Amino acid sequence: MDHIENLRKEREQITKDVYDNKIPKRVPVNVSLGLFAAAEYAGVDPREAYWNPGLLEEAGERLCEMIPSDSSVLGGAILTPTKYQALGSKSIVMSETGFMQHPNTHMMEPEDYDAFIEDPYATIVETCVPRVYKNLDYKKDPVRAMFTISQANECHGKAMAISAQVSKRLADKFGYPNMSFRMGGGGGYAPMDILSDQLRSFTGMSVDIRRNRSKVQAALDAVYPLNYKKCLPPDMSKYTRYAAGFYPLHMATFMREKDFAELWWPSFHRQATDFASLGIRIGAFLEDDWTRFLDYVQDLPTGTYLTFEYGDPKAFKEKLGKKHILGGGFPIKYLTTLTKAEIIDKTKEWLDIMAPGGQYSFGFDKSPLVFNDVNLENLKAVVETVLEYGVYDNPGTPTGEIFNKEDYTHSEYVPFKSRIYKTWEQYKEEHPFTPENAKPIVMGAEDSIFNFYYSLCQ
Repeated sequence: MDHIENLRKEREQITKDVYDNKIPKRVPVNVSLGLFAAAEYAGVDPREAYWNPGLLEEAGERLCEMIPSDSSVLGGAILTPTKYQALGSKSIVMSETGFMQHPNTHMMEPEDYDAFIEDPYATIVETCVPRVYKNLDYKKDPVRAMFTISQANECHGKAMAISAQVSKRLADKFGYPNMSFRMGGGGGYAPMDILSDQLRSFTGMSVDIRRNRSKVQAALDAVYPLNYKKCLPPDMSKYTRYAAGFYPLHMATFMREKDFAELWWPSFHRQATDFASLGIRIGAFLEDDWTRFLDYVQDLPTGTYLTFEYGDPKAFKEKLGKKHILGGGFPIKYLTTLTKAEIIDKTKEWLDIMAPGGQYSFGFDKSPLVFNDVNLENLKAVVETVLEYGVYDNPGTPTGEIFNKEDYTHSEYVPFKSRIYKTWEQYKEEHPFTPENAKPIVMGAEDSIFNFYYSLCQ
């Protein structure tokens, strides 16, 4: 048990050092298999594992025993039928094999822009969501719509509770740190990605940029207060800079630089800067290849945690490595295309580029979608190489640029409001004898619905 506890403390400390502008004892390494790939490894039908992740615990133990990652090798799933089937989703659907797919659907039509600009939240709830989540179409089936949110949350919550119990048992057994110090960072989506993901879709937004540019800009301005509210850490009194809110960045690399610079970038940079002025760190996954936008990314607030998918690691390290924290990037294709000796060499070459100067955590460019994306012998060799080769000879040495929230100025904006979002003052008008200690409970319930609908726009 002493060994497990010491390992847990070491893993927690090296992660904190990366965020604290210190050279850690060694490079942290975090790799995992998502639920679908892990189910295939376990010989479990993924369709059953979604509903009972406990079916993967035994296989998870084998994986954690085999692969000495600093976090659990048994991962989870972002998109699951436990939620989307209850909603009657047309946008997130299960294939015959159990894989969760995202067809190119959209919820918002061009003629909806004016209503969206006036009240984004009401338009999402009343007009957009019912088009692709049939069980939330309160006009066609008000009874089912009344039941649906409760059913979706109940089914999803039970599966997540099982997953959390499995994760705790694996953490206790294999010495993974309690990641509570990394939790509570908020996060969500870039304002432009909210519009382009499920609301208008990449296809629809590409047309709108050419034909409806002024409406797109007005919609970005209108959605900013909504996005700001959702992405804030839930409890600033407990927030620490170890908790980086996560933002997967979707649409940017499919745009011309002119359109990116005028439409996509300003609202995301504004939100990152506003949050930095409050002392909040953000983290972003640079999906696809962001090489042509590195000058923009460099301008994000100091200490932003950036994981990347494609691109020249030397360019990313040179341009971003002193100001920001980097992760990801190592091509997962190497696991199945290289020999063990070759992948060990590639891992060392990668560390020679990314590890110097600290501010780096090892990870792959993407998670394996299916088990055929993984060669476990090679995965084991990669992780062991990082643990052995990624050791620093100067731990504790200061690194990079230091974040100071006073370097950033918060923009002026109108706080979020909507005719369908009930404020505490409105609640008190209806129930004047309600005590003040009810406020966090009442508003927590209101915000849970707000967050639920936001999640349907991803």
